[in-house]
Amino acid sequence: MKKIFSVFLLLTSGICLAEEPTHYIIDKVYAPVYAEQNDKSKLLSNGLASGTAITVLEQNNKTGYARIRSADNLEGWVRVQYLSTEAPVNLQLEQANAHIAQLQTEKNQIEEQLVALKQISTSQIDTHARNAELVKQNSLLIADKELLTTDNERLKDRQNQTWFLYGGLLVALSCIVSVLLSKLFTKRRNDGWY
Repeated sequence: MKKIFSVFLLLTSGICLAEEPTHYIIDKVYAPVYAEQNDKSKLLSNGLASGTAITVLEQNNKTGYARIRSADNLEGWVRVQYLSTEAPVNLQLEQANAHIAQLQTEKNQIEEQLVALKQISTSQIDTHARNAELVKQNSLLIADKELLTTDNERLKDRQNQTWFLYGGLLVALSCIVSVLLSKLFTKRRNDGWY
């Protein structure tokens, strides 16, 4: 029976612990500013909020106070325990978030530039391919032109040869005709006139 009761008590205590809400300690402190180096002197300000930037004019380690000046020219004494050379966490968080936003903006600009560069690069690659194709076509056209020029010269030579051949044939033909005519005329002369 005792064992059952202890198990029951253990289970119910675990349930109660699980139902408790979570609590957090906040990081918001107000540092009171005094006219003198003690808590009983005149209070100049109910407190400077954490994250307020101040200038330390003098520090007394014996009393644990430092004389400060705020941005709005409030001068007084504050306990050293409230001072730190590092910004409080909430201010660091704000700065980190601002830095993240700035980096995100820069990232977006770089991504836009990258897209533009990719478009230019693609355009350049296409232009290069088109240029290579045009160079190849140009080489083929130059070769065709040279071939046609050679054929044209050959045809001119052939035409000259053809005319030369026609001229030679005409000369040969005229020689044959003159020989035939001369033989014809010489036979007639021998036929009776002598």
